[in-house]
Amino acid sequence: MSVTFAKAVVDAGPLFTMLTLVFARKHDREAILARAHIPRDPEIQAAYWRLFDDVGTLLTTSHVVGELQGLQNSRLGLKGMDLEHFWLSGIDFLIEKNFDERLIGLLAMHAEERSRQRICIFGPADAGVTELALREKCVLFTDDGTLRDFAGRNGVRCELVQELVRGAL
Repeated sequence: MSVTFAKAVVDAGPLFTMLTLVFARKHDREAILARAHIPRDPEIQAAYWRLFDDVGTLLTTSHVVGELQGLQNSRLGLKGMDLEHFWLSGIDFLIEKNFDERLIGLLAMHAEERSRQRICIFGPADAGVTELALREKCVLFTDDGTLRDFAGRNGVRCELVQELVRGAL
């Protein structure tokens, strides 16, 4: 395996997409992908897998991890054993990817002028992933064009995952 990115910070949208792809692959749930608004094209799905395979270590913040259940509720609505399988298969994937969840505390961000402005514009989750990418000097993966533009203006290499995936086709 060749690693294109030694490490990458991942925002909630792309992380949720990958966890849903992991769940669907392990549990053969094509309907899940349709409900989650994830492309059902096998080439696009394969490009997602390749992108995440090309990352040595995935990083994110505790704020993003907290957003995942809300995304699961709004997009998938899994209950019972399906919900258990979603999380267990996702956690297995994250272990394989050397997942590193960091706490970028709200009050600590507030104490720094540059982070305080990000909180006011984007909220704690997006401010946190931007701050983490700055600290780690690595790329930030997102689905949010506004976040990409803002992060870029603040010295963070930020890539839209859809563009990376489509560019890999």
